[in-house]
Amino acid sequence: MPLYIKDDSIDRLARRYQILTQSPSKTEAVRRALQKALEEELAKPTLEDVIVAFCRDLKRKAGADNRASADDVSGSGEA
Repeated sequence: MPLYIKDDSIDRLARRYQILTQSPSKTEAVRRALQKALEEELAKPTLEDVIVAFCRDLKRKAGADNRASADDVSGSGEA
């Protein structure tokens, strides 16, 4: 199926990418660019991953702070 690009600026971008990537055709250049963009998007952490990591980090920091406070109260910390 042929690729028709009606916007001149998009066509220029596709041709420039074709040259830079040494793609055999403009269609192949667009396919490569879209594949790369898709892979980059899929590699990004999900919002759920970010939230879980944030909560784990917060819990870890809170535990460290609580241990430091307990050492201060008990006198077992460094003086």
